[in-house]
Amino acid sequence: MNALKNILWKFVIYLTKPNPIERRRNIWFQVEAKAERSSNVIRTVYVLVWVLSTSIHAPGNPFWSNIANLGCGGFWLVWCIGYQFYLTKRPYNQRFKYMSTTVDMAVITATIFLYQFTAGPAYALKVPTFLNYFCCMGLAALRYRLHLAIYAGVAAAVSYTSLCVYFILRYPVELGTGVEHTTSAKLNLSYVFFNGQYMIVFTFLIYFLVYNVKRLVNLRIREGENALKAKERAVIAANVAHEIKNPLEGIYGAAQLLKEEGKGNPKFLDMILKDSIRLNGVIQQFLQFSRPFLTRPADFDAVDAVRAFCRQQTNLAGDQVLNFHADCERAFVHSDPEGLEQILLNLFQNARRYQPAGKPVGLRVRGRNAAVEVAVEDDGEGITPENQKKIFDPFFTTSTKGTGLGLAISRKVAREMGGDLYFEPKQPGARFILILKTGNTVESRA
Repeated sequence: MNALKNILWKFVIYLTKPNPIERRRNIWFQVEAKAERSSNVIRTVYVLVWVLSTSIHAPGNPFWSNIANLGCGGFWLVWCIGYQFYLTKRPYNQRFKYMSTTVDMAVITATIFLYQFTAGPAYALKVPTFLNYFCCMGLAALRYRLHLAIYAGVAAAVSYTSLCVYFILRYPVELGTGVEHTTSAKLNLSYVFFNGQYMIVFTFLIYFLVYNVKRLVNLRIREGENALKAKERAVIAANVAHEIKNPLEGIYGAAQLLKEEGKGNPKFLDMILKDSIRLNGVIQQFLQFSRPFLTRPADFDAVDAVRAFCRQQTNLAGDQVLNFHADCERAFVHSDPEGLEQILLNLFQNARRYQPAGKPVGLRVRGRNAAVEVAVEDDGEGITPENQKKIFDPFFTTSTKGTGLGLAISRKVAREMGGDLYFEPKQPGARFILILKTGNTVESRA
């Protein structure tokens, strides 16, 4: 069984593999090409099942063994198979979508039209062959093109309506009630009207389906492009940092040696040492951003960890610089304690830079069933709406002293820990919320 699955899977991959020429085009074109091949595989399987089921009922039954069913079904199957192999040998063209959809609608219309010679015009409209229109409209939706969805719906509605008008005008079709429609050769116009109405409604549904799918695909493409650009910038930054790091250490060591020996101007030597230390800190940030954060997850109490961080910063500053609050006694998380401390330190330093003098930075812990939120907030000027979309971008900063990597590193560390970091507007000020994965329990405050 597994061997058969592997063979079928390899065959499907062969049928849907892209043409080498298509790789020169943009990503969206490649997605459309793959969707065209995949949808035709689905169409081929669908038509094959239809032809096989018709063949099983055909012997001795003129309502099944006729040119409408076997003839049109056989032609449709041959077309699908030939079209599939054509797609595997030739590069994709966007006109193929409309051509294949046109063939679908023509075959279904011909099937209903020819069925009149076997069962009569009234039964030709009654048989569920028209449901093939809906199936082909669904196949059109799988090919990620808005205009194609509208084209398929209009083609189906016009074809079915034309058939109904032709039969009613061409033949003396008797009209009747819904009960007579079911139990006799009479045709109920409401039945025909509702079928056409359903096609119109289904057209709008597949249009919005394609619209949402295309929007999601475009979003993924943009995310991939942004991730690639960020990775490229990180690699460049890491290479530059490595090239600067060794000479910088030599400069710092030489300046330190000159100062110890009493040679040179002490003022200038202090400036060299100070700037070397600052530049070394910038290089360390570059390297930290370019390297993956090695997490060491463990179960610990986030409330105690954040409280200890507040106590530590208060002792270092000699004053109350943090206002801590928790809505739960304990909140066990499965995360990295060092990563949590690193993120909190960066967020606290940013908040303190913009916090009005004399006011402590707010730090809140909120326990949730699926996560624990740690919020760091200030009452400063806040962040403009234009900059809110860019604050987590690498190298973006509004400060003359910053590198623009602090928040980018913090979010990267948070996500590698299994959580996330996001910004939330506050009036006045700004609030950054860190999400941590919960451990076993969250104990509510009594």
